[in-house]
Amino acid sequence: MRPEDLTMTLADGRTLAWAEYGVPEGRCVLFFHGGNDSRLAGRLLDDAAIRAEVRLICPDRPGYGASTFLAGRTFLDWASDVSRLADELGIAGYGIVGHSGGGPHALACAYADPGRVHSVATVSSPAPPEAPNRGLHPAFRFMNLLFKSPALYRPMAKNQLKQMAASPERWLSVWGRMQPADGELFRRQPEVAHEIIAEMTEGARQGVSGIVHEASLYHAGWGFGLREVATSSQVWHGRRDRQAAVGWSEFLAEELPHSSLRIDEEGGHFSTLITNAQEILTGIAAGP
Repeated sequence: MRPEDLTMTLADGRTLAWAEYGVPEGRCVLFFHGGNDSRLAGRLLDDAAIRAEVRLICPDRPGYGASTFLAGRTFLDWASDVSRLADELGIAGYGIVGHSGGGPHALACAYADPGRVHSVATVSSPAPPEAPNRGLHPAFRFMNLLFKSPALYRPMAKNQLKQMAASPERWLSVWGRMQPADGELFRRQPEVAHEIIAEMTEGARQGVSGIVHEASLYHAGWGFGLREVATSSQVWHGRRDRQAAVGWSEFLAEELPHSSLRIDEEGGHFSTLITNAQEILTGIAAGP
């Protein structure tokens, strides 16, 4: 039985929830879920974590899953929460993998706690607002504009969740058309598609406040400079990803001082993570 409902109480009384996958005695890697996801996204990486001999720790960010919402939080607030989680678990050093919206959060932790975060990987990550966004699907381009205004994005986020709950198969079909590489993965491995539905549903169990607030962070100042991130980093992206622009990861790789850019020529938004999971986890667990 995988421990998927672990919690701790932070100093301000909030609950921080996490799940664990992989090998309990393995090298520690924290996995940060995407902006519409939850700690249960770690299920997608469980087999790869076992093969890589990694203890995979997957926390819910504030307002997602079972973690308490925190109004006005920043990327660096998350770094503080993660430091407290590492204290709770007695982890002296670890790597971090951040998928999609988890990417900036991973970099924030590397910036804030370089003594413990020995390596970091971003996969299909956003970049600061000045990065180029060529190649986005028009629907995702429009959504990124709405991210800047929580009042405008909130009703769309609620509607998306309503549609997903009402007809998961239709939602997956639409996603697959907008993201053909992911659609191909879903047809080959339908169990992956249903895991994504389940972990997204868990992510929104408190509503959309966490999702909406986090979306606004991508387009504001991140609170730290990419050139100030001293940790060794890998920047992964799928060439066929139409939700996150390849130019975003190219920008990150250029700005981060100790980075390597890894492009999956056939990868999409989820498929890049899942197809390369063992290689990503092995590299990050090993450190620089």
